[in-house]
Parts: sequence; structure tokens; C-alpha cells
Amino acid sequence: MAAMIARFLAAALMALAAVMADAAAQTPGRRAAMVVELYTSQGCHQCPRANRLLGMFAREESVLALTFPVGIWDYLGWRDTFARPEFGDRQRAYSGALRVRGRFTPQLVVDGANQISAADWDAARAMIDRARSAAAPANAPDLSIIRLRNGRVRVTIGAGAPGANADIWLIAYDPGPLDVSIRGGLNMNRTVTHYNLVRSIERLAAWNGVSAWYERPRCTPNCAVIVQTPSGGPVLSAAYVER
Repeated sequence: MAAMIARFLAAALMALAAVMADAAAQTPGRRAAMVVELYTSQGCHQCPRANRLLGMFAREESVLALTFPVGIWDYLGWRDTFARPEFGDRQRAYSGALRVRGRFTPQLVVDGANQISAADWDAARAMIDRARSAAAPANAPDLSIIRLRNGRVRVTIGAGAPGANADIWLIAYDPGPLDVSIRGGLNMNRTVTHYNLVRSIERLAAWNGVSAWYERPRCTPNCAVIVQTPSGGPVLSAAYVER
């Protein structure tokens, strides 16, 4: 009898150790109180300075700051090495939602609700401070992201109001700094540095207020999730996990 109890206790301890090891191997994410997006281009004369501003915001507590390179100035003699068509599509959606005539760089979009030129550091700082003091959206769902031991990422979204309408975006980004030596265009012979550079963006699903979870096999080096009203609307919730 004593031997049986000992074997049972040993098995229970081994199971507990496995669970604890599993939990220790996971990397928990953090909620972001604010999402700041910079639309920038290596062919834009004012953008290197705006990139540095984004890098400053990225170091602030609870701020998810992301760089989206776009190629709208490629025709001036230098093709942006990081621009992707889907980044341009996202900026176009903001142009329509925020009633901006056309696209421009460097453009800051804060929480999907306000935009400003990142060339004016003082005005950009004031916009960030106003957003920081604003109340969270009333319909913001609980949101979390963790990196599992096998490298997968898991996103969990809580329940919200019935009939909610939002998109869930998964974003892979590199914290950098990443330097690029420019050999043409307006920034010829300059080195442009990027911070929190977005590598990919994927629409996971639509969210209708029902709690749900999603897993993806890869989202590196850092990974963010954003719940946002459709067509370039306001951000409801955001979270991120680092490598």
C-alpha cells in the first residue's frame, strides 16, 4: 500500500513539474493602452527624423508603436526596401476614414482615430498626450497574446456586446533598430533607421462579440494583435508579446 501511494505521489509530482515547465516556457504578452502607427518611406526627406520620433514613442510604457513603410515616393529614384502593398492598403483605409486627401509621409495615426504629420514633433507629442488621457473605448474587449513553448502564438479575445463588429489583426514586427544605407532619391547617402518595423500583417478573423481564441505557427520576432473597427476605424484593444 505504501509503495502504491509513493508511486502515485511520484507520478503527481512529475505531472505538476511538467505543467510548471510548460508554463515557464511560455512568454506572456502585455496589453497596450495606445497604438501609434507611423507611415514612412525611405524616399521621404522628413521621414528619417520621424522614424526617430517613433522610436522614442516605442520606449514609452504601454505604447504599441509600429512602423509601416510605404512606397509612395519610389518614383523619385529609390525603392523602399521594406514597403509592402498591404501597408499601403492600410494607409488608404485611414485616408478614407479620417477624411485625409490622399496619402502622405511621415504620417502618424493614433488609436486609429486621429492622424497628424510626424514632421512636427511638438504637435505629435501633444496628440499622444491627449490620447493617453482619454478613456478606453466602452466596447473594448479583453485581449491577450502569449508565445507558446513550440513558438506558436495564441490570441484570446473575451466576449463583448452582442453584434459587435471589428477585425482582429495579427502583426509581426522587428524592434530594431534596423539601418538602411540609401543610394538614390532625396535621401541619397543617408542612413535611415527603423524602429518596430512591421514585417507582416494578417487579418485573423472578424469579431462579433463572441469570445474566441486563435493560434498561428509563426509571428516573429515580436508579435502584436489589434482589435479594430473595420475600414480604418478606431482601435478597441491591443496587446503584444516580445521575443
